[in-house]
Amino acid sequence: MILSEKIVNTDKFGGTVDIITGIEDFEPTCTYNSEWHTYRYNGEIIPSVTQLLDDGVYKNIPEEVLEYAQNRGTLVHKEIEDYLKGGINGYTDEFYEFLRIYTTDSEKFLEKAIFDVKTYATATKKNREKCLKQEKMYAEAIEYITGEKIEHFYMIHLPKGKKGKLIDLEENNENSNKQE
Repeated sequence: MILSEKIVNTDKFGGTVDIITGIEDFEPTCTYNSEWHTYRYNGEIIPSVTQLLDDGVYKNIPEEVLEYAQNRGTLVHKEIEDYLKGGINGYTDEFYEFLRIYTTDSEKFLEKAIFDVKTYATATKKNREKCLKQEKMYAEAIEYITGEKIEHFYMIHLPKGKKGKLIDLEENNENSNKQE
């Protein structure tokens, strides 16, 4: 099942948002330079949403650990993008967990929604709150550009070696302090 006609992948929004569904005419002019990790809008360098929301949580983590996590996340994101655009299967366990979620919750991928793929180890309350803030900032930009309102916000949590989970970021969950 490929919904590529309904999906806007990461490259449409400067390499930032993973999957946007239900918005047909979304063509922003934000570009991303992966070598320099910079974003440009109308030729001007702009901060990323991640930079705007930086809380310093990663400042004491060794560079090689961050680089490994970044490379792993980039690989999984690329596998998902290749599948959504052209039906090309990936090979990581995280990719196959994504496929399971994508098939099981296929109706959610027809909504006007943002799905942010996260490959970190746990989806803590703080991780989820930060992800929701990030997605809401993207939603504001999308509404400004297209006039269409994003209605749902999801995290696709794909931790290495564990079962993945689709998390509704706005769902009021009494276990929100529990790590998943």
